Amino acid sequence: MKKSLLLAAGAATLFLFSCKKDKKTDDSDLKIPYSSLSATANYLETFKGSDGNTSVSFTGQTQRIKMLQELDAYIKKGTAQVLDAAKMEDMFRHQNGPFADAELNGATDKTIISKTAQSFATAAAEVERQRFLNYFEQLETASANFGTAAVAGTAGYVENGTSKYLVNEKGFEYAQFVQKGLIGAMLLDQISNIYLGTEKMAADNVAILDGKNYTALEHNWDEAYGYLTANPTYPMKDPADNTKWKEVFLGSYVRQVGFDAGEPQAIFMAYLTGRAAIVNKDLAKRNEQINLIRTKYETAIATIAISYLNKTKSATSNGAKFHSLSEGIGFLYALRYANNAKVNTAKSDELMNALMNKPNGFWDLTNADIDAVRDQIASLTGIDKNSVVNH
Repeated sequence: MKKSLLLAAGAATLFLFSCKKDKKTDDSDLKIPYSSLSATANYLETFKGSDGNTSVSFTGQTQRIKMLQELDAYIKKGTAQVLDAAKMEDMFRHQNGPFADAELNGATDKTIISKTAQSFATAAAEVERQRFLNYFEQLETASANFGTAAVAGTAGYVENGTSKYLVNEKGFEYAQFVQKGLIGAMLLDQISNIYLGTEKMAADNVAILDGKNYTALEHNWDEAYGYLTANPTYPMKDPADNTKWKEVFLGSYVRQVGFDAGEPQAIFMAYLTGRAAIVNKDLAKRNEQINLIRTKYETAIATIAISYLNKTKSATSNGAKFHSLSEGIGFLYALRYANNAKVNTAKSDELMNALMNKPNGFWDLTNADIDAVRDQIASLTGIDKNSVVNH
């Protein structure tokens, strides 16, 4: 009798264990099964509220990216006209109705400056914001010579084929310092440190926000996605021209750096999975995706910084060389905004200074100078120092 009871108990235990084991490998009981997600999914349509409409909203992120696009487009006019530092500052601060797009002028609560280096302590953030204001002054000064060919000690334009770039007397192309710098200081910082940071990820995930169909936590996650792309899938080709992509800024460079290895799709899957995990109340799964997203962004930016520095050595004109150097330095600056950055602010400043502090700036740089900086980035981030990607 005792033996029979033991056998029965053992069988019951085995049955319960088997059920639990089966449940771990079957996610069909989840609100959004992870197995239902794919790299071709529509982010907006995957997540819906009880009203049947998409529960995804990131209008503010899209507006700020459009503001940055207008600022970037204006700065690039500096090869053909004198730029106005006050106008650039107006775009940065969103004051005096500076945008061509009336919708952006109407979004008076949205600014670039307030989202620049936001994760930094107040004094440190102000230093970084002032950096961009100084860049605007440098752009205005250099653009006064827009019709002059630059030489060491004289601002003007440098050429690479049919392309022209405005540089200062040291060869610095401030247009790239602004664009690549804000990819880090606004876009990367907002994603990795603000919206995927501790405070935003501790938001309520039970109550539906008044007048909305999503929780605060769901919305925070979606806003992190919105700083990558405004598109429902990532990366997304232009329906009007299959040879082009619709991504801009961070989304564009992440796509270019890792496309062959499937990195953009992996990032998109992490966003999908993390959002599904929030719906499923699965914080462990969500946290895995946060770590993946942060890591892949830092890897992508480090890779492209190294790639641009490597490309300077094969440049056949000062235009090509100075353009690549400026882009590389812009991304080197951006690395300080990675979460727990491997190239932190102090190291980033040190390496930038090594490339910029020669008496004649870029005009005096040697390949050995460039390699010394490149090698340190590679050592700190674990990226191959010989990396060259198609961008």
